[in-house]
Amino acid sequence: MRLPDFIYTAACAVLCSLAACSQLSTPGPSSSVTRQEAISIAESYVSLTWTAEARHRMHGTAPDGQRVDTPDAAAAPTIGDTAWWHIGTNQGMPYKWGGFDTPEQFTARLANDTTVYAGDYASKDKIAGGDDAVCRYAAGIDCSGYVSRCWRLERPYSTRELASLCTALPDFSELRPGDILLREGVHVLLFYKWANAERTKLYVFESAGHPHSKCMCTTWSTDSLRKYGYFPYRYKNMR
Repeated sequence: MRLPDFIYTAACAVLCSLAACSQLSTPGPSSSVTRQEAISIAESYVSLTWTAEARHRMHGTAPDGQRVDTPDAAAAPTIGDTAWWHIGTNQGMPYKWGGFDTPEQFTARLANDTTVYAGDYASKDKIAGGDDAVCRYAAGIDCSGYVSRCWRLERPYSTRELASLCTALPDFSELRPGDILLREGVHVLLFYKWANAERTKLYVFESAGHPHSKCMCTTWSTDSLRKYGYFPYRYKNMR
């Protein structure tokens, strides 16, 4: 889950030129990945444009028995400021607990499946339920699924598994594009670039259940990362 002290910045989106990103096919699984590939895949999730209909909302029980709360704007009284998407055109893939959809899979499911919901909020019950709380009728992606796609992994690795694929970095200053900031069992961020010359602020890509419930480019400080127990890692098969 996303910690509450993040600062979203529109400048990050400008730096990444997300609005101009073409939505190309997401590369499939591979034994390795380049830094540029990882960043390009991350950008494709943030720049994704998709069309929502009323049938993509759900605040109740899905056909598989799972509770679903989509982060749509109409849900603000229920799930607060995490609600954002509206009927019509939206940007950014919604957060889904346990999600692993590519942008192509997400838009295809919304267009073609008769029963599919756009995202699923990471409630306390979802977190407590773990994998057993994943709804197969919801579409989207969560934080570790997002990193797994960016690294072209064959399956979604959890925040408890990602460190096993990595080498720990000695300091945040060693971060390069495509590396991660990990708080095991809680959340993971994909490093994009430094936001200042002192390397005390950084831009990251993340899919967070709170407070924005979508894939975004955000800004963190190294002080906040240390305070909340994040550590820097590098994927062993990063080229």
